[in-house]
Amino acid sequence: MATSVKISSKNQIVVPKVARDALDLQSGQRLLVSVREDGVIEMRKAAENVAERLEGIFPGRQDDDLWPEARSE
Repeated sequence: MATSVKISSKNQIVVPKVARDALDLQSGQRLLVSVREDGVIEMRKAAENVAERLEGIFPGRQDDDLWPEARSE
């Protein structure tokens, strides 16, 4: 599957719907972008950052409260 995209004046592109659907991409998700030596640009769905997803589920608690063994004394 190949499709053409245009770079905007802000150097942005739109990931085509067929690619978003194939990778099950949602707004806010990250892509890993790499450029191969032969000039090919690859974009892959980035692994989810579990720490970011869990952030804030224990409001008012500090990391030290949850992981006392990680506390620096």
